[in-house]
Amino acid sequence: MNKGEPSVARLRDGMRAFRSNFNSIVLATISSEGTPDASSAPMVTGDAGEFYIYISGLSRHTSNLESNPKVGVLLIQQSQTAENAFARERLSYQCMATRIPRDSQTFVDILQRFSRQFGDIMDTLKNLQDFQLFCLEPLSGTYVRGFGQAWRLSGPGLDDLQHINPARDA
Repeated sequence: MNKGEPSVARLRDGMRAFRSNFNSIVLATISSEGTPDASSAPMVTGDAGEFYIYISGLSRHTSNLESNPKVGVLLIQQSQTAENAFARERLSYQCMATRIPRDSQTFVDILQRFSRQFGDIMDTLKNLQDFQLFCLEPLSGTYVRGFGQAWRLSGPGLDDLQHINPARDA
């Protein structure tokens, strides 16, 4: 580790703190015809770091997830708080989506988390039958803090950080 470079433990703590600031995610999904689509959705996190989204069946991202469960997830620093728009802090994940059946205990438990996080609106949304609950399980990811500060995420819970060094990786 170079002088001035943060320890892996501090990086991991910073990454976790950054991630905990979000209650919505940017989604990158693909239609059954192969057309990419970007959207966003409110989310809650699970105990193992997975993302849960509760989304309308009328939206394109729902039909996309049903036809192709591969999904990209992005958490990105707001541009207003960034020193440089080119070096915004961000976490990106490649995930696999699984629909959670309404009659499962997981569905009940996660909807309770949504109610705690998002309040009274969930009393209405939970009764809308077109809404679907999906679990997005991260398979790999990248954490970027700025220029020259990018890490590949791997291992259990994607907690292992490996610095991405273009000169070394070439």
